[in-house]
Amino acid sequence: MSRGHIPLRTCVVCNAKADKRDLIRLVRTQSGRVEIDTTNRISGRGAYLCDRQLCWDDALKKNRLDHKLKGRLSTEDRQVLKEFAEQMEQPSVGN
Repeated sequence: MSRGHIPLRTCVVCNAKADKRDLIRLVRTQSGRVEIDTTNRISGRGAYLCDRQLCWDDALKKNRLDHKLKGRLSTEDRQVLKEFAEQMEQPSVGN
């Protein structure tokens, strides 16, 4: 039996297409804040990034997220995203 339609999304940096559950969604909420949407349910303007550190670095350095989310990232939002990206690159302990 087939799974049916699998929604694909595109990383805003490398343009890799993947199942939306395999990408990390960032969303600009109505209040203007940018959040990491782990549930894929927060309403607002969304953009997707893959889990490659290079994509996160480029997205933050080259202001691609500003363009895709239709507004400038605040210094605070940029710092939160940078910290999230740094946590992703650290190897897990115990494996």
